[in-house]
Amino acid sequence: MRRAVQILCLALFVFLLAETTWPPPDFAVVNGFLKIDPLLSLQAMLAGRAWIAAAGLGLVVLLLSAVLGRFFCGWVCPMGACLELGDRALYGKTTHRRWKNYERRGRWIKYGVLIVILVASLFGQGLVYLADPICWITRLMTYALWPVLATLTNAGLYVFRPVFEEFNWMTLARTEVAQPMFGGFGFLVVVFFAILFWLGRWQRRFWCRSLCPLGALLALPARFTLFSRQVSDACDNDGKCARTCETGAIGDDRRRYDPMECIQCGRCVPDCHLKVTRFAPVWLAPSRQPSFDASRRQAILWTAGGATAAAWLAYNPSRLLVSDAVIRPPGALPENAFLATCVRCGQCVKACPTHCLQPTALETGIAGLMTPAAVMRLGPCDQNCNACSLVCPTAAIRPFHIVEKPAIRLGTAIIDHPRCVVWEQGLACLVCDENCQYGAIVWHEEANGDRRPYVEEKKCNGCGNCEHACPVHGMAAIRVIPSGDNREMRFS
Repeated sequence: MRRAVQILCLALFVFLLAETTWPPPDFAVVNGFLKIDPLLSLQAMLAGRAWIAAAGLGLVVLLLSAVLGRFFCGWVCPMGACLELGDRALYGKTTHRRWKNYERRGRWIKYGVLIVILVASLFGQGLVYLADPICWITRLMTYALWPVLATLTNAGLYVFRPVFEEFNWMTLARTEVAQPMFGGFGFLVVVFFAILFWLGRWQRRFWCRSLCPLGALLALPARFTLFSRQVSDACDNDGKCARTCETGAIGDDRRRYDPMECIQCGRCVPDCHLKVTRFAPVWLAPSRQPSFDASRRQAILWTAGGATAAAWLAYNPSRLLVSDAVIRPPGALPENAFLATCVRCGQCVKACPTHCLQPTALETGIAGLMTPAAVMRLGPCDQNCNACSLVCPTAAIRPFHIVEKPAIRLGTAIIDHPRCVVWEQGLACLVCDENCQYGAIVWHEEANGDRRPYVEEKKCNGCGNCEHACPVHGMAAIRVIPSGDNREMRFS
């Protein structure tokens, strides 16, 4: 039953991500997995110094973990399901890993990662994107699988186009899926997951056992779960349950287990050949042995690590190389607050219908790695679209109504005179004027009688239609710069 629920949750996650499009089916639903991630909500609220309404769902998951244990990890988490299914496909049912299944090497690392993330959040730095499982599985689908699927779909449509035309299926014959382009981010995400699958050679679900900070956060209330594993005195201690436990929660004494490591998979119950294992209310279960009990030295070291990471991100030399041409999505918080609350999940990038939004590399420094930015040359920011603001799970992009879009300025267009064919060569070109939706392109007659285009800054919204449509090859002759944006402005 658990496997069926896992596959169902993974399929639901993929379906919802596929539905993250424009026009929206129901954006309150498509980012549901990100909203129920308590680590994302906690980090965003600590770093952003503000309450996030959607955080309530994550808090519910935390409270349920105090009752049901780490059920989210074993039944719901799409990352866990992906790793478990991949591990089974790569290594089969073998229990011959490099480390014994019940060995507890490295279990403390995930708690250290959690401490670093939370401490850095207190200093206004967001690091959760580096290790949150829901963010990583979202990136895998968005940056790696989606472009491949779009390419294969277009290839299939091209191959069968003669057939469609033969049967007069002109809609299919003319259909073409927009091809997303995310640079090398898809490759980096694939490499990350390849490393995780490779680590499965050491222990089953290595990520979940030793590295996942969300698992560490859920383990804290799971220590007090109301339902525990119970084994009667008839147990012969044959050890099969310890060898097959998904997270090595069962130790040398097969009648004892670690509730902070147990993901409630229930596999030990059918594996027990004597049928003396069950899950029962905690007051009927034997004493347990929680594995994590940080020493004062460990806690101080990890806390210092989080503070050091926050200070380094805030003051590292790369901040001097930050580009002043990066344009943030409409409704984005002021830069410092945006960097603190954005979890780099890629939902806004997936939802953008024009592929205007792209993940950044080091354009905004190390602190801005993988944050979304508008690249108008690839596509404009449509004045009738507010998709990115609706899918953001942490309100780093504030939600706004579509009627407010004209008032949200992303920047201001400027004309590069040496590249403009009207200014430089005196040719006739009206492309930027024809594509401007705000009437910001005006024409003035020069002393020699030539009419040349100018940008009326007060009217320009920074939507980028002019830059995207500019016929000049390479860098456009008219470009949007972030000057004049109104990110400090509050919206409904």
